[in-house]
Amino acid sequence: MDDHGTHHRPDEAVAAGAACRVDLTHRVLAHVPVGAGPEAIAVDARSRRAFVACSRDNAVTAVDLDRRTIAWRAEVGREPIPIVFDPPTRRLFTADARSNTVTVLDADTGARLAQLRVGDYPAGLGHDVARRRVFTGDTAGATITAIDADRLEVIGTVPAELGAGSIAVDLASGRAYCVNFMSASVTVFDTGSLRPLDRIPVGEGPCKAELVPGGETLYVAESLPGTLARIRLRDGHVTDRAVAERAPVGLHAAADGRWLYVCNRGAGTVGAHDARTGREQHRMTVGKGPGDCVVDPTTGRLLVSNAGSGTLTVVDRPWLPSARPRAPHPATGRRLPEFSLPDLRGGRIRTTREWAERKYVINFFASW
Repeated sequence: MDDHGTHHRPDEAVAAGAACRVDLTHRVLAHVPVGAGPEAIAVDARSRRAFVACSRDNAVTAVDLDRRTIAWRAEVGREPIPIVFDPPTRRLFTADARSNTVTVLDADTGARLAQLRVGDYPAGLGHDVARRRVFTGDTAGATITAIDADRLEVIGTVPAELGAGSIAVDLASGRAYCVNFMSASVTVFDTGSLRPLDRIPVGEGPCKAELVPGGETLYVAESLPGTLARIRLRDGHVTDRAVAERAPVGLHAAADGRWLYVCNRGAGTVGAHDARTGREQHRMTVGKGPGDCVVDPTTGRLLVSNAGSGTLTVVDRPWLPSARPRAPHPATGRRLPEFSLPDLRGGRIRTTREWAERKYVINFFASW
């Protein structure tokens, strides 16, 4: 809807004339304080709420999307990073990295329903709503833990690689894709049998995997070189790469398959990319350290969690460019230069790759 009350499709151009002046730019509507270190976001369209995992508060904050106020806050385990919402049961699942647990909450009240022990340092979640399973990417354990979403019990594990984290689930095929941050790879597994199926090499520091609706393309955010790998699902081949801004760590594909939103943690921006090509179309300045984003299915507005600002940014019309586009940083898309620095704990000289992978600081992106 434009300023005159007329409805338009997201990709529909609107002519501006002397009698009709329309602002064809996105708008940042609000920065809602939610808590310390907000990371992943889940949305319940029915209740008009967003749920934000606040990693430094060890809590989940429920935000009323219409009033932009806090509906409730609930304590979970230590350092919740990802969160998923299960509509059939109206439950929330958080992976609590430093507690090695998954906490289950009632989405309406925030009441704790269960807390399950999983693998070491669970920093990612996946959700197969059709097969009634929730998966954790166990970063330090190099495993994937499977949980029955109805019975709330651990039902098995899948071998992955060091740095297992974000998991994207293809409901149609029953396949899931887990990024391994420290191993520069993606583990493919069957969500029903829990069998590993494939390993896909990707770039350094993969942080998030996101399927584009339609079931043909998977994007992986390669945080260290500042790129997005586009993977063809039928053969697991990386077809090409697109340049993002500094430290892309979060991805969200719009339901219509047209736009891919990229959270550039090191730049305080979100890029709107053409999901068909991966190319960036424009950028939105949000808060500090954006880590995750999701589109509100009711309004089409983009919700962005800013770990460094402690806020949830609400962006209207995020597919439209800003008035003054920002120039890309000259180092974006390039490999890190070779260097070595002493580790303050023990004095060992660490190489470029060790600093890049941060093998001795697993909590790198959560603590940015």
